[in-house]
Amino acid sequence: MQAVTVAERIDAENAVQVLAGLREAVAAAGATPLTLDLAALKEFDSSALSLLLQLARQCTAGGPDAAAGQPPLLLNPPKKLQKLAELYGVAELLFAAPAGRSGEAAPD
Repeated sequence: MQAVTVAERIDAENAVQVLAGLREAVAAAGATPLTLDLAALKEFDSSALSLLLQLARQCTAGGPDAAAGQPPLLLNPPKKLQKLAELYGVAELLFAAPAGRSGEAAPD
């Protein structure tokens, strides 16, 4: 499965809708681990972190809507998102690549 491109904006206003769309992508991925391309993400707040954590929880929980029991691979995360994740203490949960998979950080 190709990478799913994440919206340009994720904040408290649209996080529920974005999460719903990404949950559909998880279901469509089936047994294939989900890959998200965050390169388009330009405007975000802590809602984006919450959304990504919820999605990771869904993917790793197992069940019919889980993608191979692995968290999504996050490609091209914006540096500001990585710094926000570090501030909240969740960077390792989101950006540590699972064994055999690696993402690329976007340039500043």
